[in-house]
Amino acid sequence: MDFRLLFPSKYLAAHDLRGKDVTLTIRRVIVEELETDRGKKKKPVVYFEETKTKAEETGTEEKRLVLNVTNAKSIAKMHGNEIEGWAGKRITFFPTQAEAFGEMKDCLRIRPDVATPAANGKIGPE
Repeated sequence: MDFRLLFPSKYLAAHDLRGKDVTLTIRRVIVEELETDRGKKKKPVVYFEETKTKAEETGTEEKRLVLNVTNAKSIAKMHGNEIEGWAGKRITFFPTQAEAFGEMKDCLRIRPDVATPAANGKIGPE
């Protein structure tokens, strides 16, 4: 098990996917004020049906995704530019790496189509 799964965060990260594709249903997208290393900043945050259900079942905090430009463009290409229209739409994440701040970092990206349920992984620790 990836040690990072022992220290849960409310934000979805590449290690949460445990090396597999994960398909989730968008519940809503809202702009929230987040604490960053540069102070408070407003960022779009995506909430999902499946992570809400899991949080309710386990009594944990709901996982959500801080949306970056790359992933926003991927969702828009699949489901249109209007974020209000994204609710109820499914997207498939996969873990990968990208260069950030001069080094390779783990990240999440979105596939251009939705994975079949049989190929869908789980999020976080068992």
